[in-house]
Amino acid sequence: MSKNKNKNLKQKLNNVTEEIVLEKLDDFLKREEFADVCKDDKCLLDMATYALNRLPAKYVTSSKGEAFSKTEELEQQHSADVISVVIKAIKVVSENDNNYDK
Repeated sequence: MSKNKNKNLKQKLNNVTEEIVLEKLDDFLKREEFADVCKDDKCLLDMATYALNRLPAKYVTSSKGEAFSKTEELEQQHSADVISVVIKAIKVVSENDNNYDK
């Protein structure tokens, strides 16, 4: 496959987990308990990366697939997993100065 073909295909892939994690981060960081947490781009990217490396990717290629995957987000266990990992990501990044060995 050519580089252009690979690039074109890659642009059509969408990891719904990324969107869900970013939405949850935004929701949680608005809470009073996280008022003093760093919210600059580096911290946000570190939090998102921490969470995404601990959650399964859910790739879709169409709006129909995206709608199906987002519906799956509402399943109790998946939602609980995402919430737990996102909260841990916020705490780890804010407490450990990028030392994620905990």
